Amino acid sequence: MNHGKVVIVEGIIGAGKSSFSSELSRILGNDTLYLPEPDEKNNANPYLSDFYRLPSRWAYTMQTHLLQARYKMHLHAQWHAMTTGAIAVLDRSYFGDTAFARLQLEMGDMSQAEFDTYQSIYHAMTANVLLPTICIHLEVEPHIAQQRITRRMEDQTGRRCENVINLAYLTNLRREENAVVNVLSQQGVQVLALDWNDDRADPDLRSNVVSETAKLINEYVPKGDLFLNLHRRTT
Repeated sequence: MNHGKVVIVEGIIGAGKSSFSSELSRILGNDTLYLPEPDEKNNANPYLSDFYRLPSRWAYTMQTHLLQARYKMHLHAQWHAMTTGAIAVLDRSYFGDTAFARLQLEMGDMSQAEFDTYQSIYHAMTANVLLPTICIHLEVEPHIAQQRITRRMEDQTGRRCENVINLAYLTNLRREENAVVNVLSQQGVQVLALDWNDDRADPDLRSNVVSETAKLINEYVPKGDLFLNLHRRTT
């Protein structure tokens, strides 16, 4: 019996997750559920501009908003995989959200009390969130990600607020992202790490790698007992 698969795509800001996730979902087929990251489009993240303008005021509010949005996305993805036997692809995950929260605490934009509340909400939600089947980690050097952010700011008006993202922030974010991916791997999630430093803005330049990744996803059979796997949790 095919119980479906939940695939998450992780990487720092500017890594190219959205383009990769969208292309991967298309190649995996019409039955694939694609859930894009909540951003400034369609008011999915109404706090983004405010956060970049005054992070100490809006960090907790924005991260809590994103946490609940990603929580609902994961529940949707789980239900799709379990009831249809198909694949769900998420552009960044509920688990990856914690990388940003820890970084906001470290930078002083989120107080310890706010972080404790965020963490308490996260732990309460986790009772209903299963670990993903596969985590695709797009590995990109921070200075390359910064170049891509600058380029998309010029191309997309709604991205102008990202001009405050500096190299130090991206470097620290990569450290926190790596910590999340490492924990997922230790919990039994299959991690596919891809070097994504080369510029693959053109779909033709992505197609071969994305197609090979789709093949690996289709062929992957999770190890262990299915009943136990359904109750895995992360802390």
